[in-house]
Amino acid sequence: MLRTLVSASAIALAAASVSFADDGDFTWSAGYSAIEISDGGQSVDVGAVTFRGGYEFTRHFGFEGQLDVGVSDDSIIIAATPVDVELNYAASLFGIARAPVSENASLFVRAGYTAADVEASIPGVSVTSDTDGWAYGVGGEVFFDQRNGFRAGYTHHDFDSSDADVWSLSYVRRFGGGR
Repeated sequence: MLRTLVSASAIALAAASVSFADDGDFTWSAGYSAIEISDGGQSVDVGAVTFRGGYEFTRHFGFEGQLDVGVSDDSIIIAATPVDVELNYAASLFGIARAPVSENASLFVRAGYTAADVEASIPGVSVTSDTDGWAYGVGGEVFFDQRNGFRAGYTHHDFDSSDADVWSLSYVRRFGGGR
């Protein structure tokens, strides 16, 4: 599932950047995401470096692929035993709709699908869980000039047996000639 998701994302982003570079904007971004994963009554807070590539077909609509790579983990207590929990990765594809509020700022909503790999471990034992599900979120982007800006957002992931709430902040670099 992950290979299919990443391959489809890479092909779509490459096709968009080559075929439509004169019509819209291609963006790359990198930043940090704070992630709260909750499963029943327990929750953990982990962190990830977030890489995102996207294409705007018009000023209002586009798509983006996202890869989160876990960089910080958390511990919970289960049956008096500390369990370390970490995000290995999460890969997502989103459709995105933007509402420009000025020439260099916009608000957005997005919806898509995410596949993630989470690991829980105690000394000597490690369990990895692959999960996937729908995701949706909101946020905003502000550009300081035609090419450079930042993005803040919130996304909720509705996985099979758990949920995740993600707050992210990223640097954004715009390519193409749509603006």
